[in-house]
Amino acid sequence: MSLPSRLVRVVPVAVLALLACWAATQNNDDYCGTVGECLGTAFDDAITLAVVVPLAGIALRMLGTGRVLLHLCALVVAGGSLWYGAGELLRALDPARSYDALLPLPVAHAVGVVTGAVATYVVGPGGGRTAKVVVAVVALALPVGAQLASDSAQRQADIDQITAMDITVYAPVLDGHPHEYASVSEEAVRLSYSFKVDGGTTFAGVTLLPTPAGSLCEVERNFAGPECTQVGHTMRASSPGFSSVGLVRGDSALIAKFDAADLEAEAVLTALREAPVVDAEDLL
Repeated sequence: MSLPSRLVRVVPVAVLALLACWAATQNNDDYCGTVGECLGTAFDDAITLAVVVPLAGIALRMLGTGRVLLHLCALVVAGGSLWYGAGELLRALDPARSYDALLPLPVAHAVGVVTGAVATYVVGPGGGRTAKVVVAVVALALPVGAQLASDSAQRQADIDQITAMDITVYAPVLDGHPHEYASVSEEAVRLSYSFKVDGGTTFAGVTLLPTPAGSLCEVERNFAGPECTQVGHTMRASSPGFSSVGLVRGDSALIAKFDAADLEAEAVLTALREAPVVDAEDLL
């Protein structure tokens, strides 16, 4: 069977299969807040593939495509690669786009067309072996390049966001441990920590934000009334299980939350006072 004849058969099946998956994952851009919810989403995706892939195989068989199993394997691998790569390319163009946002319908349709064309050409027959290898490598390498581009775009967007806050950037070290990662929003930079303490793992966070007009207790809304006190530029707050301390350093405010059983408030305050000034690039 000639390449055009196989394209006419395989590409529509690939498009319909990808659009079926797209329709089945309409709600997957909802954030899963628990392990159970995330596992449930993954299970739903697995069920979708378990239904769509055999149906695609039946369609290819009915159309007399030949090499059905090879075509299915190529469609699954190329489709997954191109689907993920397309999402990462969109994030590179728009860093504010969510990691799990659904692909726009026209993009999903285009991914289906390209997936069908790649699978048809790679499976053969026809075409040179070197050309097939090149096509397969490009399809599989797309997610890597796309993710590198999206990570770079996200990093630059975070740097620009921190610069726009017009604050002095500090990088506190808690109990000898630097932060593991930083997340940036329009209002603040949040640093996350986790390290071993007495055989267990403790978690802490430091929020860096512009100095507020009011007190730090007003910013720290998790505490109210007598649970939060501020003397001068220093704030202390506590509740069962965890504590919060904060201070003002020039144009920046630093607020730390931590497990009161693992870290001492005065030690954390000292870490905030002595936190070195860094560039936004060094914080990320």
